[in-house]
Amino acid sequence: MTAVPVPSEHAEQSVVFQWFWMQHPALRGCLFAVPNGAHLAGTPRQRAAKMAKMKAEGFQPGVSDLFLMVARGGCHGLWIEMKRRNASPSDTSREQRTFLDRAATQGYEGAICHGAQQAIAVITNYLSQQARAAA
Repeated sequence: MTAVPVPSEHAEQSVVFQWFWMQHPALRGCLFAVPNGAHLAGTPRQRAAKMAKMKAEGFQPGVSDLFLMVARGGCHGLWIEMKRRNASPSDTSREQRTFLDRAATQGYEGAICHGAQQAIAVITNYLSQQARAAA
């Protein structure tokens, strides 16, 4: 019996966006990706220079992969850290956990989602909460 390959994090995240755009067209643009995990091309010197420039611009390690800028249930928005379906808890870095903890103290909801279906369930649950009252 051949093992079914587990989709990449990229493939899972793409499924989340396709679903979101179809299910919530009025919120298009409110869910977006943070390209913190982008790989830098070039020579080691070019990569170091690019990283120094990104840090000067505010690059922050550990920032979650997705952000939904919709207030619900007393939260300002939802951060999602995407992982592959078969990822172990150790695949979530200390910086990623620290970021989600920091976001929670500032009034944001956060989740680590293993695969598109889990992310879709988290988003659906979040959006089903009552909209946050205007201050």
